[in-house]
Amino acid sequence: MGHGAAADFRLRLMMALERVPDDPWRVDTRGMLLSGRADVVCAQAPESAADGFVVCMPDAALVSVVGRPPRVLIRQVVDDVEGDPNVLCQPVDAEYVRSALPGWPRLGATLHTLRARPDWADDPDPDARVFYAPDAPSLAHVPPPLRRELIAALRGRTTARFVPGSLPDRDVPPPREALPIAASWHNGEPVAFCYPVMRTEAWWDISIETLPAYRRQGHGARAVRTMTRHMWQTGRWPVWGARDDNPGSLGLAASLGFEEVGRLCVFTPPPDDGLA
Repeated sequence: MGHGAAADFRLRLMMALERVPDDPWRVDTRGMLLSGRADVVCAQAPESAADGFVVCMPDAALVSVVGRPPRVLIRQVVDDVEGDPNVLCQPVDAEYVRSALPGWPRLGATLHTLRARPDWADDPDPDARVFYAPDAPSLAHVPPPLRRELIAALRGRTTARFVPGSLPDRDVPPPREALPIAASWHNGEPVAFCYPVMRTEAWWDISIETLPAYRRQGHGARAVRTMTRHMWQTGRWPVWGARDDNPGSLGLAASLGFEEVGRLCVFTPPPDDGLA
């Protein structure tokens, strides 16, 4: 990237950050902007950012529409994404985005956070701890798709999304902060994993996964509590995003004291769209 292009990108990034405050219901979009892995696409740089823009994280096939940029721009960005993109937007803009992506299924997602420190805030969980890449345990027992996701996350490429799908195979810049993963252990092996998909100045976005044989045994809750305590040390509070058709995730969030603070709409390509 030349000096002129780099300066233009910095200007677009600054304008985008001004339009996307550090609120829990914007953790995905602001986290993308702060990640060093995303681009900001405007119809005309830089003034058009006032009317809306598109944030794209190509390596995660993740797109966020902010405001109401030209429909043709939304479609252009999405068409350039490799893999199966998730396209996020605020509910107020959902019908506009739908008109740019006709035929794309739309899902609702609810965002939750903790209103105050819960009663488990200062009580460490047994058989749970946080690790980073240098001290990561063996993940040989973890199913290959999740194992690849966790290893990529430790290297700085977080790929968890509301709707899974194919992703491009590409390298990403080193993470600006080392990424931690919290796990709950059973018989010496980690069986549930929680890590921050996105991080902003004040918030982090929860990814939680428990191996099938160990679900409904409290392992997921232990991993979330452990990561939350760890992230409090960095000054960040958790945001739990769950699709409306995922009652298990919604129920676990409620059991830990999370409360709804906002909503997102998620668009995904139809099966015959040709983007897969």
